[in-house]
Amino acid sequence: MKNRLSNLKNLLWAGGILLGLTVMLVALLFAMSRKNSETRPSGTITLGQIERVKKPGDVDNADALAAPGTLIPLPENNKGNLDTVFGMTFLCDKTILGLRTYANNYADGIIPQIWTDNETGLPVKSAADTPIVFVDGSLITAGNGAMITRPKTMVLYLGGDGLVETSEREFIEGYIRLIDSIRSSSPSTKIIVCSIASISSNYQGADGLSPQLVSRANAWIRQVCIDAGVYFADLAAFLNDENGYLSDSYMMPDGRSISSLGISQIVDYFRFHYV
Repeated sequence: MKNRLSNLKNLLWAGGILLGLTVMLVALLFAMSRKNSETRPSGTITLGQIERVKKPGDVDNADALAAPGTLIPLPENNKGNLDTVFGMTFLCDKTILGLRTYANNYADGIIPQIWTDNETGLPVKSAADTPIVFVDGSLITAGNGAMITRPKTMVLYLGGDGLVETSEREFIEGYIRLIDSIRSSSPSTKIIVCSIASISSNYQGADGLSPQLVSRANAWIRQVCIDAGVYFADLAAFLNDENGYLSDSYMMPDGRSISSLGISQIVDYFRFHYV
């Protein structure tokens, strides 16, 4: 009997020691865990927590799907209606101003936001500062227009005006300055930048445009989209022919402006490509 009590006593004593060690181990682990969480470098990914660390060059805009350095083609979607197209704001040169006529003829009940210059031309290198004719007839910059209307999506079609006198650096820096002015005025606006149509094979305009110059400008436009992290819409892919000229089917008599058939093609493109 005495031996049994002694054994039970020893067993209880060992159990108490084991329990005490367990409590000490749990307390030690808890203390180490708190220390690690307090000294963990910012940006570390832990179990159950994924933390996005902003990097230099990231764009906090609704239009940017990738960091600068990647070309973002405008995605193809299910066919939209005319509200899809003319719910967007267009900032363009005079060559596609036929969009306004198309909207007035076919888009009942829609007041299109199609902005262009006041007969002064819209060179890319100075586009951020060039007044556009606003919907009320006033002359304001595109950035101020964006501040007033806060467009969901803005389509930019520029590049031909003043191209002969514009260097690559002036072109890219001017376009990005325009984009930045829109972003600062309306941060939630998605921005689409378009490649531009060429000219006819017998074009005699005083602006000195050529298919080679237009092709060069379209390469710069791609670079603008990459640098700024905006969407790229390749309208030139279907407006120009295999020789780099504006397709005969899509040209107006001046050899540069887009005909009603070409405008219809642009509208159809944006019915299937939008964000």
